[in-house]
Amino acid sequence: MRRVLVVVLAVLSASVVAGPAAARERGPSPGTPVAVRPLPAELRLAGSGAAWRVWYVSTSWSGRRTVVSGTVTVPAGRPPAGGWRLVGFGPGFNGTPDACAASRAGTPPFVRPLAEGLLAAGHAVAVTDYEGIGTPGEGSGVNGRAEAAALVDAVRAARRIAPVSRDWAAVGYSMGGHAALWAGALAASYAQELRHAGTIAVAPTTQWGLQSAASGVPGAPLNPAVPYLGRTLPVTDAGAFRAEDVFSPRGLELVAAAGRLCVADLAAAAAGVTNGDAFLDPPAAGAVFASLLADDEVPVARYPRPVRLAHGTADALPAALTELTAGQLAGAGTDVAYLPVPGADHFTVLAEVTPVVLGWLGEMFSS
Repeated sequence: MRRVLVVVLAVLSASVVAGPAAARERGPSPGTPVAVRPLPAELRLAGSGAAWRVWYVSTSWSGRRTVVSGTVTVPAGRPPAGGWRLVGFGPGFNGTPDACAASRAGTPPFVRPLAEGLLAAGHAVAVTDYEGIGTPGEGSGVNGRAEAAALVDAVRAARRIAPVSRDWAAVGYSMGGHAALWAGALAASYAQELRHAGTIAVAPTTQWGLQSAASGVPGAPLNPAVPYLGRTLPVTDAGAFRAEDVFSPRGLELVAAAGRLCVADLAAAAAGVTNGDAFLDPPAAGAVFASLLADDEVPVARYPRPVRLAHGTADALPAALTELTAGQLAGAGTDVAYLPVPGADHFTVLAEVTPVVLGWLGEMFSS
């Protein structure tokens, strides 16, 4: 399969050598399935009907065509008239190696209450692995446009292989919340043939400028997601970022490990490592990350469809960041609501908020 995908990527690359404008005119359209395989039984969700692993055409951070992998699952039973209403789901960040892809690693136990709740409520679910995770090449990491394209194109791919409707909503968790918000901002222009109902982001990663500032505190623990930036920023910001200019020798060891390990194992490898240990100059590193990630801040605009946000109050990723994002979107005229989830942390929040998410989806699809 990998050899086939390498060939497909080469063909897609050749078809868009003239750049983004040509990418819109040549080659398979975004959402076109490249390969479809039954999802192994051990990776299926309770309450699922048919389930597939799918490789599909999407739009890279560069504007070129690429291939992204993911999964499509429909509820058990017969679909309703017009097909199952569809949720495009953005999973949390698990690392950039191919083995970390959601379609390979499976649904984490703390995510299952929400994922299985969606199926039980009669929603088909299309999950993206994001660009370069599960397919050849390095992932693009934090890149709002590529994340949104991967999420929307998973929805398009689902329409090609399953009895699902044009009605869909973007739902995301953690990094996937960032993807869902970008998808909500771009859905009307990127996928006009679909009917986008709204966006739900749970514990989303937002406010990259403020998050990057935390890397500038020398004595603070290193965020285990940061070494992955040492691999992805040289891809998306070639010439503007070199890992050896930012990371210390110890930090470069972790950047190398990020090419092999998923985030839980990398966190174990980075235990006890501070920003002062990992960076040559922590404040300078924080400034570099803030500058390069500025274009990937959640778009502050009037979103065409409702946005709903939830965040646990005991989350190590501060809930205040999501509250700030909600306020910015409200100020821009978006129909937005923010729900703090008392006592929930980054992992317990999904089970706590599942009934609320299902209620929000019901409102969105009925409006």
